[in-house]
Parts: sequence; C-alpha cells; structure tokens
Amino acid sequence: MPDRWSRPYDAGQLADRRTDIDFSIPLAALQRLAPQLAGGAGNAQGRASFARERGLAVVDLEVDASVPLTCQRCLAPMAWPVASRAHIAIVADVDTADRVAPEFETVLAPDGRITVGDLVEEELLLSLPIVAMHADSGNCRAIAGGETGEETQKPFAGLAALLQRGPRPDEE
Repeated sequence: MPDRWSRPYDAGQLADRRTDIDFSIPLAALQRLAPQLAGGAGNAQGRASFARERGLAVVDLEVDASVPLTCQRCLAPMAWPVASRAHIAIVADVDTADRVAPEFETVLAPDGRITVGDLVEEELLLSLPIVAMHADSGNCRAIAGGETGEETQKPFAGLAALLQRGPRPDEE
C-alpha cells in the first residue's frame, strides 16, 4: 500500500472534506528532486490542509526540510534549510489558472487528481537556490582543506616564476 503522500487524490473531494494530511517524505523518493541531492538522506515533513475558497480547491502547504546539496564553490556537501508555506489553488486547466487571484500559487491538475508528494516536490524545487553555496565562504575553505590538514594543490603556483626565467639555452 502506498504512503498517503504518494497516493493520487481527488483534490475536490479533499477540499470538500477539509482534509489535513500530515507527511514525512524521503527526499530521495521525489524523482525530480533526487538528481540535485548530494545524498539521499533526509525527509521533508509538514502538513497539507485542503479547503474550498472562491469555488476552488485550495491547499495550505507547510514544508520543512534540510536538503543536502553540493556547494558549487568547494564541491562539499551542505544542508539547505527549507521552511516553506504556500497557499495553492489546484485547477483543472490553463484558462482557470489565468483567472485565479494573485494571492494563490496555482498547480495544474488536469484530471483533478494530485498527490501530496507532487505538491511538496514542487515547493522544494522552488525553494532551492539557483547555485548552492555555503552562506559563509569561510565554511568552504575549512571544508576544502584549509582546516582539515590536507594540502591544497595549486598546479599553476610556479608558473609566474617559470615565465620570468625566460627560455632555456637549449631552446634557442
């Protein structure tokens, strides 16, 4: 039996029943998110609260997670905290989406069915940085070898001295 978060539900029925779904989703189980992870560890947890507003099925989505990403400055793993709250209208077609009030985010569900996992994955993807980096570049130096005792390789360190030395006699 699938977990409640991965099961497709009729969004209209959830809204009419004012259903709350608590979830804890392994990040690695989210197919569009998984390739961006620096490891499969971690969960997204929170609550999806469905209701009706202005004739639309809506969901108040709360998502908390610590997403493991790769810092693009030092290439070491880092945790990206996500604490997101969204007010989402679930619509059946693009025409309806165009008429939704601006205070709602919109999610297209052509057959009216949606999974909580899809909503959570979309919110996490929207919360990730374009380029993941440690907030403090000092953390990168510490991880990249500055404080670990490992010697940092600098392949071009002696290039300036070599260029100033000039050609060797056997090269003339």
